[in-house]
Amino acid sequence: MGSIKLKHTSGNGTIIHSPAANPSSDVTLKLPSTTGSAGQVLKVASANHSSTNAELEFAVGGKVIQSAYKQWNTTTSTTSTGEEIASSLRMTFTPILNNSLIVYSGFFSVGSSSTIVGFLELYKSASTDMSSPSVVYEHKTSSTGPQSGNAVFHTNGDLMLNVPLVVMEVSGNTTARTYSPWWGTNTGTMWNNSYSTATNYNGTSSILIREIVV
Repeated sequence: MGSIKLKHTSGNGTIIHSPAANPSSDVTLKLPSTTGSAGQVLKVASANHSSTNAELEFAVGGKVIQSAYKQWNTTTSTTSTGEEIASSLRMTFTPILNNSLIVYSGFFSVGSSSTIVGFLELYKSASTDMSSPSVVYEHKTSSTGPQSGNAVFHTNGDLMLNVPLVVMEVSGNTTARTYSPWWGTNTGTMWNNSYSTATNYNGTSSILIREIVV
């Protein structure tokens, strides 16, 4: 196994070794033409990449590159088995990269004055009016109502909970998309930011959307 030693003037240095096993043919790694910037990492570029050739480029890794936040304390209620919570909770988000991770983190203050099983879901649409929405996350159901999922909850009356709705997906493209949280209940009335009436026990719900380079 061959090696190259980059020797310091004091004697010691850095050694670069060739592969432990003999490659089937010569392998070429092409270094970037710049030194990059602080916090960046080297990765294999998609251009001109093959089993024997790779160009390296600097990129950020594991870093939040943009975010959007919304807080909402308006009280509303539903008896539906599935509908949008409120149009004011829609958030339009445009990814910077087409292969990043989009993390939707919603924390909703929900409750009821009766015994219910409720759920939260997340939908998205290419249009801001949420026409033809597609599901990003939904609960599992049966004939008796919501059964399981990260955002399924139970209340036994006069109770308000902070229920998380955390969903991750690959951006896929850099086209704007609008996210909207939905909710529903199998029986009774479910409230957002309260548990009984529109004027009592007001809570606050919040949404944070982040784009992360992975």
